[in-house]
Amino acid sequence: MELTEIDALQIAKRVDAILHVPGNYRGGNLEMTLVIDTSMEKADFQDAAATVVKALKRSNEIFRNVRLNLVFWGQEMTSVVTPMAMLMTGGAFKEYRACPQKKKYEELFAYLKKFHARSKVVLVFADEKNAVADAQAAREALTPFLKSRILLISDRVVSGTAFFLENS
Repeated sequence: MELTEIDALQIAKRVDAILHVPGNYRGGNLEMTLVIDTSMEKADFQDAAATVVKALKRSNEIFRNVRLNLVFWGQEMTSVVTPMAMLMTGGAFKEYRACPQKKKYEELFAYLKKFHARSKVVLVFADEKNAVADAQAAREALTPFLKSRILLISDRVVSGTAFFLENS
């Protein structure tokens, strides 16, 4: 996954739009989640994640003090609280192990709805091979709030609302 500076700035603008959805972010410390699909090799997402984080930090003061939940989406989902600076330097991925497999988005969405409901922004770096097996379960997990807070980043950037409408 190759992201240019322009792509990263566009993602930062979309994140800013997510934060300005009425009722989403009211100020104070921001909590956000970054999901890494373990089907990808470290080289595939590490630079892209660092580029996006740098663009976010440059674009808005809100990103100076962020509680960042880093979720590794594999056979089991693991969550770690990580400083944004660790993403920029690559230190957050020292223990990373790729385990390629096809995954279902509805399982990820259900996990995020259950354990990361406080996150105001969710960025998902995913392999394009993942799919939706049960569209109804995916729609239920995205409703009512997750669809307005999530960005899926793979070969293209898709908002949660667009993903919701595509799978209706």
